[in-house]
Amino acid sequence: MSNNWKKERAEFRDLLQSRDVLFSCEGTAETVIIERLVKEGRTLVPHSHVVENRDGRPYTTLRKISKLQDEFFGVDYPNGLMIVRVKDQSPEAFKIPKLYRDSIIYRDVITRPEIESLVLVREGEYQNWYQHGKTQYMPSAWCEQKLSFGKQLKTYQFLKKYWDSADVIVDAIEKYDSAIGGHKHDQLNLSDLL
Repeated sequence: MSNNWKKERAEFRDLLQSRDVLFSCEGTAETVIIERLVKEGRTLVPHSHVVENRDGRPYTTLRKISKLQDEFFGVDYPNGLMIVRVKDQSPEAFKIPKLYRDSIIYRDVITRPEIESLVLVREGEYQNWYQHGKTQYMPSAWCEQKLSFGKQLKTYQFLKKYWDSADVIVDAIEKYDSAIGGHKHDQLNLSDLL
């Protein structure tokens, strides 16, 4: 890991503790995991700095800048706002409007290759998938077909029960991070939130 990347990671961790943070989650699994980690105080973000959506949840599923602007911009964030986009692929263009560039920043947290990799880790199947199925199956397909989770793995109700504590999530994140060799691609990932 380069010194520049170490510096960027350290800066991100400092920002998580000092800014007001809005988590923008791409999918159902991301929302469940962020919700559990935040509610159980397992992220670096102090509870008082978490920006909630209109329903009182510690995340939004809005991802387009225009939608985020309509709902969250124009509010006085005492610590300045940082949007943390939690997604499973490399980021696309995301441009903060000029009016807000002095007070709002964003960072991307990538759940590569898929957040279902955490399920593989929890089920003790990650190495088996990596050695025997990686070229034929995405982690989600392995979970559905080889572990018989089916399509329920994409539902909020199932995931809420499956990821029943932040401790279980943190354990899976740490083991996954260890398995992939940390920050292999120099991108922020879920372990950077802890």
